[in-house]
Amino acid sequence: MSEITIHGYTARPGQHAFYRMPVSKLASGLELQLPLHILHGEKPGPRLMLTAVSHGDATTGFEVIRQVMEQTDLKELCGTIIAIPMQNPLAFEWDWRNTPLDCYNMNRTYPGNDRGWVTEQMAAVVSPFCDEADALIDWHGGGYGDAINYVLCKLGADEVEEDSLLNKINHMGKIFGYEFMYGGKPAGPAAAYAGSLTDYMICKGKPAIVAEVGTGLASLHERFVSDSVRGVFNVMKDMGMYPGKPVLPKTQWLVKTRSVTRPKNGGMFYPVIGPEYINRTVPKGTLIAVIRDPLSTEIIEEMRAPFEKTVFLDIRAMMTKVHPGDYAYIMADMTDAERFDNEAGA
Repeated sequence: MSEITIHGYTARPGQHAFYRMPVSKLASGLELQLPLHILHGEKPGPRLMLTAVSHGDATTGFEVIRQVMEQTDLKELCGTIIAIPMQNPLAFEWDWRNTPLDCYNMNRTYPGNDRGWVTEQMAAVVSPFCDEADALIDWHGGGYGDAINYVLCKLGADEVEEDSLLNKINHMGKIFGYEFMYGGKPAGPAAAYAGSLTDYMICKGKPAIVAEVGTGLASLHERFVSDSVRGVFNVMKDMGMYPGKPVLPKTQWLVKTRSVTRPKNGGMFYPVIGPEYINRTVPKGTLIAVIRDPLSTEIIEEMRAPFEKTVFLDIRAMMTKVHPGDYAYIMADMTDAERFDNEAGA
């Protein structure tokens, strides 16, 4: 096993190399940099890319990547982990979904532009590593008061031209080992969701999934992180990068009908169901939240479960302020979901 060079950055066999990648100089004179970790195993093998925090309020993936790097035994690792756990430090600093300096959504700007707006410049630093990797896991998730927990495979999967690539994407999503997966159409026009990092990777003919894993709720944080860390090791084991067999749940579901439900009105959001309902089901018509006018305090909107058997993939689980059209719930219909039964520990 020899030294490896990835987009100009090197690592020796058995080394965890860390670099600060320059992006640009800010108006304040401060240097904007992105982190790069290269974990180069002592044995040859594939390259897995791990990325998080393109949205500054979705930080669970950062902790997952940190723990994966800490737990990886480089003597056992066959191949290389390419990790960029903080893609958008500007949005992270402000705890915003989009970049405050230009209001761009970083996950709509890949592959970026090294002479563009600052978000495009950050994306242009990240995207070349897709040329160097064999597969990608990109973390997204919820912020304060939110809980989200499922694997997102290729949106608009019917548009993937090669069946073999689609099979690889779906297989990777299943091996990640979460109970629920979704690979259908986006919540709006496909053009509105263009420019994601996973789409860019897939356009290069390589598998990529989104780990929609995150919470601003302390009661769920430890479980969400540990499950997601296990998911990375599942993928590495399946790719031949790490010893052992993937650990999968007894039953998994590929949901095919999904609703991204947002309030029509702004105000104060009061959940009727709590965070314990993440990945659980309720009947159609179940009252799940109300919106109150912040001035009169009266209820101005009710939100109810839309499907005969509604499962929650994303929950706004705390009393919070909401704007019209804010994220509230991602719910799926279990009546047309595809079921997978696994052997214990398989």
